[in-house]
Amino acid sequence: MRKPVMVLGLVGLLLGGCSTVPDELAYEPADQLVAYQPALQGMEGKPARWSGVISAVHNEQDQSVVEVVYLPLKANGVPTQTEQSPGRFLAIMKGFIDPTLYAKGRSLTVLGTIDKPVDSQIGEHKYRFSVLKVTASKLWPPVKEVEIRYVDPYFYDPFYDPFWPRRHHSRW
Repeated sequence: MRKPVMVLGLVGLLLGGCSTVPDELAYEPADQLVAYQPALQGMEGKPARWSGVISAVHNEQDQSVVEVVYLPLKANGVPTQTEQSPGRFLAIMKGFIDPTLYAKGRSLTVLGTIDKPVDSQIGEHKYRFSVLKVTASKLWPPVKEVEIRYVDPYFYDPFYDPFWPRRHHSRW
């Protein structure tokens, strides 16, 4: 009776380890992290861990501003791929970041402190961005698209013989 319980406990520990946030994004106590809200005000200096998909990168003299379409975090810190978002935020990162690596559509999770909202634009539309001064970040690998091929289950090729090399082997 002990053995199944021990095995279940071990499996639980292993699976639990798979859902932890990467070390560079860890923050304790995690319950003090501020959840994303559009145009967040009055929380300046509080810690937050937000994620999403990169929309644009603007490199300035001593910092980079990454515009991110917010997506909720999974337990392991990876953004959830959904088709809806409550808004966008600006991730302010020290120094230069390469826009080729931080390309539009890449998933990003950032840890930092909340700063005052910024009024800007998305195209011609005026928009107020929540702002996060980044202390740590994780750029996730690009999502690979899976090619789906349709195979007709009723197709029959009369010339197909899976045993052809063995049946027709000649002994010259």
